Amino acid sequence: MFEWKDLNVLITGASGFLGSWLSERLVNENANVTMFVKDDSPRIKSIEHLASKANIIRGDLKNKNSLNSALENQDVIFHLGAITQVLYAIKNPQETTEVNINGTLNILENIRRKENETFLVYMSTDKVYGEPDKFPIEEDNLLSAKSPYDASKLAADRMCYCYHKTYGLGVSIARSSNIYGGRESNELRAVSDFVRAVIKSKPPVIRGSGKHERDFIFIDDIVNGLALLAENRKKTNGEVFNFGTGKAISIYDLSKLIIEISYIGKNLEPKVLGRPTPGEIDRQYLSYEKARNMIGWEPKIDLDKGIRLTVEWYKENPWFEEVIRLTSKYYGIGTLV
Repeated sequence: MFEWKDLNVLITGASGFLGSWLSERLVNENANVTMFVKDDSPRIKSIEHLASKANIIRGDLKNKNSLNSALENQDVIFHLGAITQVLYAIKNPQETTEVNINGTLNILENIRRKENETFLVYMSTDKVYGEPDKFPIEEDNLLSAKSPYDASKLAADRMCYCYHKTYGLGVSIARSSNIYGGRESNELRAVSDFVRAVIKSKPPVIRGSGKHERDFIFIDDIVNGLALLAENRKKTNGEVFNFGTGKAISIYDLSKLIIEISYIGKNLEPKVLGRPTPGEIDRQYLSYEKARNMIGWEPKIDLDKGIRLTVEWYKENPWFEEVIRLTSKYYGIGTLV
């Protein structure tokens, strides 16, 4: 039985959506958790409840000094830190490259130079597959990129792999479908955006056509998947794993489902703006057969239950609206849509 107790664990991007939940999970597992967050992160309130039980280091992935301090004596590193807003990345391609690619390279170089046994779990994305050539998407699908965000994640994904093959670093790569749940501060993400609108008895607003199809995975399932990658490092070292549900739903049908499940504003109808969506991929859903066969992972929370849990979280945590407001201001979300 794997024990996290007393292991030194670093989580980059720890104040983000996924990072905050993973940090909470490993703190509860009694690991010695260090949370690396951007100097001026507007999402710090997401992890304030963990401050007395973990170490918080403020810094920047581009700044080697602050990053090297955080990397010192770590047994496991979960590298989640990145620019993740696709539209922001389109408007800021150089910054996106510096953070997502060079920031990852800084971590890899630190581990390589120290020649220690640190195990790195890199959080990639299903966007590295571009427009898929077959469904469901498997790990050996062709890799492609349509936008600066996709390209930056693809480059970092392959950089992690090459450091494993060339220098022998312990690395496992996770490619996840669209993650949803409570504590999501990016108001451009479909599930949280629609849920928050419906809670306020407002119609969900679909900026594009609503026809794009996506695979949605609940936050608890992906946190469990990342933990299993580190817990089974002998099996997962040098490997790539998809984490998804193997099912797709259109954004329009998703909005209708959220209205139905929320029990609020039953007469609401989604508002479809039909705007151009540069960089969007038409259809994506992932096979998780490899994860099931090698580490015993499979999604446990279906979309209906996950949406119910998400609705409950946002209803019970109105304080989070301020985090969303600050995050939107920080990234200039209003100028992106």
